[in-house]
Amino acid sequence: MIKDCENKRINMIITKDTSRLGRDHIEFGFYVERYFPEHGIRYVAVNDGIDTESNTSANDMLVFKSAFNDMYVKDISNKLRSSLYVKKRNGQFVGAYAPYGYKKSDEDKHKLIINEEEAIVVRRIFNMFASGLSISKICEVLTNEKVPTPSISKNMNIGQNNFHYGVWSTRTVDDILKNPNYIGNLTQCKQKKINYKSKKRIHNVQKNWITALNAIPRIIDDSLFNLVEDMFKSNKNRTKEDGITNSLLLRGLIFCKECKHTFGFRAQYQDTKKYGKVCRIYGNCNYWAKRKKQRVCTPHSVKYNEIEDVVLEQLKDLCNKYIDSNELKNNLIKSNKLQLKKENYNIEILKLENNINILNKKIGICYNDKLDGNISLDMYKRTYNNFVNEIKANECKIDEFKRKIYNIENNKTYDDDFLINRIQKFLNMENSSRSLIASLIDRIEISEDNKIDIYYKFKII
Repeated sequence: MIKDCENKRINMIITKDTSRLGRDHIEFGFYVERYFPEHGIRYVAVNDGIDTESNTSANDMLVFKSAFNDMYVKDISNKLRSSLYVKKRNGQFVGAYAPYGYKKSDEDKHKLIINEEEAIVVRRIFNMFASGLSISKICEVLTNEKVPTPSISKNMNIGQNNFHYGVWSTRTVDDILKNPNYIGNLTQCKQKKINYKSKKRIHNVQKNWITALNAIPRIIDDSLFNLVEDMFKSNKNRTKEDGITNSLLLRGLIFCKECKHTFGFRAQYQDTKKYGKVCRIYGNCNYWAKRKKQRVCTPHSVKYNEIEDVVLEQLKDLCNKYIDSNELKNNLIKSNKLQLKKENYNIEILKLENNINILNKKIGICYNDKLDGNISLDMYKRTYNNFVNEIKANECKIDEFKRKIYNIENNKTYDDDFLINRIQKFLNMENSSRSLIASLIDRIEISEDNKIDIYYKFKII
C-alpha cells in the first residue's frame, strides 16, 4: 500500500478506527501528521469520526486516541508476560522449541519429556568433557560423525543459508554443558525482548532467570554436572599457545597463595648431554606476570613436575588413609555454616510470605472502605498501588532467597558413593585424568617460599 501511495495510485485511506491503522503512537503520528499530507492522501477513521480533510473536534483528539491505543498494547503485553511468568515459576515449559534433549508431551504442551535420541548425545558430550576433551575437540568429533545439531534435530529454520549449517559450534556445546535443565531444573527467561515494541531479543542476566527445581526428568546426574561445572571454573587457567601445558594433569587447579590468582605455565625445550632434547615446564603467578612493573606480587617460580609429584604422593597417602580407616563417609563435606544459612533463608521466606498475606488482607479492608464510602476512589487507588508494589518487592526477595538456597544445595553436592568410587579409581590408577583429579582436589596454593597447600573436596581427619 505504501508503494501505491508513492506511485500516487491512492488518494484516500479508510479504516474502521484509528487502532486499525496502527497502535504505535509515534509511527501513527508520522503517517497521519506528515506522510499522508505530504502525499496528498486523505485519512478517515469511521467509528472515531476522524477525517483529515475536515476540521472537526474529533481530529483534535487524534493524538490522545493514538496514545490510548499504544497504552492498550502495553497493558496487554504486561498481562501476558505476567501470565507466562506464573507458568514458568510453576514448572510449565513456555516456548516454541523444547530444549535439546527434550520434547513436548503429546498430552500437555507445557510438559517436557526426554527425547532419547538427543539425550544420548547430551550424555556423551558431558562424558567427553569430563574425560578431558576440550569443547573444540567435542565439536570436531560430533561434526565428523555428522551428528545432527540442535537446530537440525528440531527442524528449526535457523541459518540454513549459512555455510556453517550442520557444524557443531563451541557456543552450542558450552550452553549444553552449563544448562541446569539436564539435572531436572527447568530454567527459562534466559533471553528477553527489549520492550513490547521491539522483536529483538537480548540475553537476560542470570539472577533474572526463572528456575523450577525438579520440574522435568533429569538426563545427567548431579555428580557429573557438578564435576563439569568445577572443570569449567578451573579451565580459566588454560594457555592457548602451548598444547603441552593444556594437557597438564593439574591445569587450572594451581593458585598463588598470596594474591589468589592462577598460575600460568610455559614449556621450554633444553638440550642435555644425558637425555638429549627434553621439555621442562615452569610456572609463575599470572598476576605478577601481567603486572611486573606495578610489583603487585612476586614470581613464585616453580617447576611443574615437582609440584605434580608432591601433590599426587600426598593425595595417594590421604586416600589410602581414608580407605584403610573406613572413615570416609563420616568425614565428607558437611558445612554447618551453610546449613545455618539455609535455615535463616527459610525463616526470612516465611516472614515475607506472612507479610504478603497481611498486605492482601489490608487490600481487602481498603476495598471494603471504598465500598462503604469511607475513602475516595483516588485514595483507594493510591493505597492499592502501594500495597501491590510492596507485595511485588517481597516476592522478588523470596525469589532471591530461594536462589540462594538452591545454590547452597547444589554447590559441590557430591554423594558418598561418587567420592569413594573416584578415590578407588585414583588408587588403582584407572583412567587417571584431569577430571579424576579435579573431582578430588578443590585447589592447590603455592606460597612465596614454594610451600604447597592442597585443599580437598572432602574433609580431612
